[in-house]
Amino acid sequence: MNKSAVVLSFTTLCLMLIVVVYCFKTGFCPAGPQQSGESVWTPVQQRMLANRLKSAGLNLQAIQEYEKYTATAPLDKKQLASLSYTIGKMYMEEAQYEKALSWFYRVEIADPETQLKADVGSKIINCLERSGKYNAAEYSLSRRSSQKKAVTKKDGKIVAEIGEEKIYLEDINNAIDSMPEGMRKQFEEKKAKAEFLKKYVADELLYRKAVKLEYDKAPDMRKKLKQIEKELMVNKVLEHELKDKIKLEEDDLRNFFEAHKKDYIRKEAVKVSLIKAGMKEISDRIIEELKNGKDFSALARDISLDKETAKNGGEFNGWIRKGEDDLGIGNVSEISNALFAAKEGEITQAVKAGGYYYLFRIDKKRPSKVPTFEEAKNQVQNDYYMHKLKTSYQHLLDQILKTSDVKLFPEAVIGGGSS
Repeated sequence: MNKSAVVLSFTTLCLMLIVVVYCFKTGFCPAGPQQSGESVWTPVQQRMLANRLKSAGLNLQAIQEYEKYTATAPLDKKQLASLSYTIGKMYMEEAQYEKALSWFYRVEIADPETQLKADVGSKIINCLERSGKYNAAEYSLSRRSSQKKAVTKKDGKIVAEIGEEKIYLEDINNAIDSMPEGMRKQFEEKKAKAEFLKKYVADELLYRKAVKLEYDKAPDMRKKLKQIEKELMVNKVLEHELKDKIKLEEDDLRNFFEAHKKDYIRKEAVKVSLIKAGMKEISDRIIEELKNGKDFSALARDISLDKETAKNGGEFNGWIRKGEDDLGIGNVSEISNALFAAKEGEITQAVKAGGYYYLFRIDKKRPSKVPTFEEAKNQVQNDYYMHKLKTSYQHLLDQILKTSDVKLFPEAVIGGGSS
């Protein structure tokens, strides 16, 4: 081999070494013939594929690609937590709750201070509940609730325990006190109060189950909660603006009573016992039996179709006012004529109402009466208060609409032309 050939070979070898070192450092590979099916696939492309599959509604295929992406892409803790949350939600949509759980747990581990913390906790409880892991769901809910807010210790008698949470007599009393007066009276007896305790605890358990299942996040529920919140806030404003400012002066009450005295006249009224029959022939037969000495109350107990009054010998509880449907059976005019034409102790002829025939015995009569102010005072106070409330509310309504930047288009509501 001559000297020129040796130099050429040495130069070629040096160039090859330089190319190899360059390729090694830069990762560059000179283009050459590729084998069939080989391609360069970057994490960015992997993410694009997953996004497109998700947009197409192919959740399971998208999940596979997202999982590959998390294994290959250089993600920081916030990015990993966010993507893990997305994968968890997608598994939930496919009802694969145990797989969803694993990804939600990854969110908490990847970024313990994530802004998704509250929502992730809620979804973990949801997945545990739907996976049938009820004890774990209850424990997780209790643990997260205790982390979310400090429990204020109360003094007093403990009436129930739900896990580690205690329910006090004060809680029960407050719940009852918040009821309207008519409902509060139902729970004055000890036995009724004990029954309310059971309902109170059961409601709390059902509420917790609803929270676990995230019913509070359903669009229709959120809409209803928003409406309830709006009504409560409006009522609070009205209470401040109207109720607290209405004064009931004695002279105003007397003037209101005099101006509306006819509304306080106590109508003529009767107390009755009745027998309800299904056919005219039966009512006629009953009348014959009564004429032959049969006892009205005994017949009512034995054959009346009105079971509520039959058990009391046909006695109707309450006064029947002239011209009013206090019986709740209709045909007011004909029934009122029959009742008030009869004397105390008499039995009317059969009167048809609502497809049935009724016989009435007049047990007691009460004449009409114009009450004094003192006798009607409680009712007058209530009526005058409502009158003032309605007037003040209308004034407030007009004022707030007048002073605000508001345009109303009532024709759009009642079906007229548009502006």
